[in-house]
Amino acid sequence: MNRKLLVALVLIVIGLIVAYRYEGWEFDWRLFFTSFRDVQVGWLAASIVATFATYWLRAVRWQALLDPLKRISVNALLTATLIGFSAIYVIGRPGEIVRPVWLTRKERVPFSASAATIIVERFLDMLMVVLFFAGSLLLIEFPARAHVSQPLVMMKNVAWILVAGSIGTMILMFLFRSNIDRIVSWIPVGRVAGILHNFAQGLSFLERGRSLGLTLVHSVVLWVVIALQFWFMMLGMRFQLSFAAATLVMVGAAIGSIAQVPGIGGGFQAGLIFCLGTFFAIPAERSAAASLVAWVFSIIPTIGIAGIYMLLKGISFKDLRSLETT
Repeated sequence: MNRKLLVALVLIVIGLIVAYRYEGWEFDWRLFFTSFRDVQVGWLAASIVATFATYWLRAVRWQALLDPLKRISVNALLTATLIGFSAIYVIGRPGEIVRPVWLTRKERVPFSASAATIIVERFLDMLMVVLFFAGSLLLIEFPARAHVSQPLVMMKNVAWILVAGSIGTMILMFLFRSNIDRIVSWIPVGRVAGILHNFAQGLSFLERGRSLGLTLVHSVVLWVVIALQFWFMMLGMRFQLSFAAATLVMVGAAIGSIAQVPGIGGGFQAGLIFCLGTFFAIPAERSAAASLVAWVFSIIPTIGIAGIYMLLKGISFKDLRSLETT
């Protein structure tokens, strides 16, 4: 499907959902634009600082995952992380492959091994999302006019699926790593056996208590900062939400971001709008404005810094696209 047509369809669907769910097909555009005028720049600036802190923490966690393979500096991993997430924002989920390919080319780490660490990161992130979702529910007092029972049941069901999938996958990875020599001995094709062996090497941290412990600690700290960054954005939009309430909205946006349109978003905004309106009875116009501000202040600083680095190094986003097929 043509990309422009896909983007148009997604935006139309989001608009229809917002109009139907909240305003009976009436959208107050004046309130929508007023929401942008009333932002608090100081809180939004704090959210940008927190955004870059999350990338640094991701680089530190990645270093712990890679440590059994090769000691790589945090600065090198931070560069790869910024480039990789910029690729995801610009070219979509296929951009996930940019980080392991980048690491393979720059640090000579086997691709399958670095890809294994990226997969582990994603499952750890899903597990953290579920834990933060559960923690926020213990601390939130929902407005009396909000009807939360059915939406919460839906989100809990999704959370259970995510946590079951994350834990199950981690167990399978541990078993795979522990039995890699036996598995490889059954593979008749040498190249395939080599790829599987390198992939297992990327899971070496599972057998090192210190590396595993550091990875889990880094994941918790990372998601605390992500939640703070989201809270700062909500305060910047003048929403009087507690940290726990902002965390719940973050969870909805994170789940929605699984389905994204490159450079546009879509799922992220829909998840945020849904949570603000359903759980905290915030008007659709303000929720929609907040979703756009949150998306812009999450991706523009990242793409901007990564773009400056790429410009200095003579790298284009076309080059990043070529990494997908490498």
